[in-house]
Amino acid sequence: MTELHFRAKFTSQHAHSSQNYSQLSGYHCACQLLMNLSIIFRSISYLLLILATAMGIAVIAGYSIPAGPTHNNEIALKSWLICISITLFSAFILYGGSRYLKKSNDQKMLRKEAIAIAGIAWFVCGLHAALPHLLCNTDLSFAQSIFEAISGLTTTGSTVTVDLQEIPRSLLFWRSLTQWLGGLGIVMIFLLLQSKDGASGKMMFGAESSLPISDLNFSNFSKAQRSLWTLYVGLTLICGLGYYAFGMNLFQSINHALTTTATGGFGTENDSFSSFSAGAKIWAILFMLICSISLFLYLLLIKRRRLGDLRDNEEARWFLIFLVLAIAITLINNLLSSGSDSVLNIIFNIVSISTSTGYASGDYDQWPILSKEILLILMVIGGCSGSTAGGLKVSRVLLWARFSRSELTRTFRPQMETIPKMVNSSKSVDKNTLGQLFVILTFAFFFLILGSLVMRILEPELSLTGCMASVITTLSNNGPAFAEFGPTNNFARLSTPSTLMLCLFMILGRLGFVYALVLFSKKLWKHY
Repeated sequence: MTELHFRAKFTSQHAHSSQNYSQLSGYHCACQLLMNLSIIFRSISYLLLILATAMGIAVIAGYSIPAGPTHNNEIALKSWLICISITLFSAFILYGGSRYLKKSNDQKMLRKEAIAIAGIAWFVCGLHAALPHLLCNTDLSFAQSIFEAISGLTTTGSTVTVDLQEIPRSLLFWRSLTQWLGGLGIVMIFLLLQSKDGASGKMMFGAESSLPISDLNFSNFSKAQRSLWTLYVGLTLICGLGYYAFGMNLFQSINHALTTTATGGFGTENDSFSSFSAGAKIWAILFMLICSISLFLYLLLIKRRRLGDLRDNEEARWFLIFLVLAIAITLINNLLSSGSDSVLNIIFNIVSISTSTGYASGDYDQWPILSKEILLILMVIGGCSGSTAGGLKVSRVLLWARFSRSELTRTFRPQMETIPKMVNSSKSVDKNTLGQLFVILTFAFFFLILGSLVMRILEPELSLTGCMASVITTLSNNGPAFAEFGPTNNFARLSTPSTLMLCLFMILGRLGFVYALVLFSKKLWKHY
């Protein structure tokens, strides 16, 4: 029996029962029904249409936006037309498949479809986003093109492009635009592709955000979509205007505004941020910090009109505390070690790493050991939940610390009930939340060890530090790392197997270990 026949039979049998199909909970439905391929095909086709439109915007922007004499103005129009055509054709095929599989009673999106769409979207969109890199930049191989595209969509910012000023401006803009589109990523994908009742979107919303959904009153998901996108676009516009005021040309301003608000780190210059003015660096620091705090918190501030909510937000407060401590220790350590970097460059690099943006101003790989270890810790932690930043997220680190403390207390006071509290909430942590936390931490450690070992085997000429750094930076969606992959180097030296493995790690880091690994569960594609 096919999935469509199964769903149709189930619906007809329960159409007049006391517990109507439409009244069943999402979880109960998911336990009963098979995967709805029609919804998956249609949703992915819509994403490819968005991607094709973005390609057209990149061509127009690369041709029309003044960029100065240092950037290649070659359009490669024929290559772009091929890319757009292939993407549109794929969208047409998927949409046609969804219409072929469609049944009138088969349009409800359940949680398993939502998870499947999120995971498949990164792979399918990554393959199509790689087409411009493959066809417009003849220096990149197929694997390197996929790497550059995935790095953009996941806002990682690692690159295999050796000379940015030699590739067409349209391709430079495409790199920045993919990061901006991927910036909201898993936070927004289900707000854009939500079912009519918004149930799947709310599930993913709650998984990403540390804020209580009830506080934001997102019963109307259409309004939520508009609010988040308005905020995101508004931050991008303000950021771009500031860059232009501080000396960047129009092309540089737009590109860096797109990648700063996405905390992505792709730039237009070979030396990243080193050649820009002090004012531009300070402006970048401000917006990297803004975009690393939960976007949902800003919506809450707008709704309640109480600035005290920002001060009272536990996750944001601890994020800033970690950052201030890191800056203070690093400044002291670098000054005592007679480092050559200015105070502004040190602060800039620390903020860039902690927010997982990946811009560089100077070579922080030449810093003392202690300073680099601090950067590594910040790279792993990342920004706040519900932001565009990568890493484990501050909320998870806080929750892990609280649970560890409660277990230590239980060791010498077993009669005492010590249940840790949720971040930004007075509620106690439930078993499911703790279970998910330790699954994430376990798999993060597992992939770090496994990836480092595989990299060591595949790339024997690399140092152990370089192998581990490449895995950490891709899993945390950070960008440049250390050693062979420091801020003055790139990932072009890697072999095809290593390149593709790091692509997978970028997707794992962006999507989240739990949701990514569920995709490979046989039960997801049968019964959930």
